[in-house]
Amino acid sequence: MKESEFDKSVDYIVRIELLNGKVLVYSIDTENKEYLINKLGRNSDGVYEDDRLSFLWFETTYSRQVIVNTNSIARIIFCFDHSLVVVDHEGYRDNFNVLEKEYLPQAIIYHKGSAAEGLHPNNPLLYSSLEEGCLGSFNLELDGHQRLRQFINLIDEVGEETFIPLEQIIVMEFDQNLMYAEAEINDEEVEDGEREGDEM
Repeated sequence: MKESEFDKSVDYIVRIELLNGKVLVYSIDTENKEYLINKLGRNSDGVYEDDRLSFLWFETTYSRQVIVNTNSIARIIFCFDHSLVVVDHEGYRDNFNVLEKEYLPQAIIYHKGSAAEGLHPNNPLLYSSLEEGCLGSFNLELDGHQRLRQFINLIDEVGEETFIPLEQIIVMEFDQNLMYAEAEINDEEVEDGEREGDEM
């Protein structure tokens, strides 16, 4: 089997060890693995594209977007040993033990803070009633094409508008359709299909 065929036949694992001791494990495909390695490589030899890399951003094989604050990372490892972790919820890797309920939250925000005095711990923050496309253009910011926003603005479960400083977020994981509207996703899939057809 050629290396390219092997890459297409497996899902890789990116293991992210945080400074606070927590370990995150995500399944990624070859495209995302190469994107991350290239991005990290350019920032490990002193050749920065623009600014220093503030957030690591990638998509999992479960179609979830993930950003990780680079100031909170101790080490990143790429591997393909699936025996290292337990897979829950039809392939979803539950890094934050949020699947005790029947549904997977649309967004999970693991932050640097602790609960306010007298309140129960609320980390990570969970969101399940968000509008499609509410994080539109965030991908352009994470890729360095636009200035990175200072706050993440989300509506919580009781309808209250919340603002979370981006620099206080350690990890944010969310559904793809919060960043890309359904129409955009479908258009990309059609374009991919047309490109594959042209190559045949």
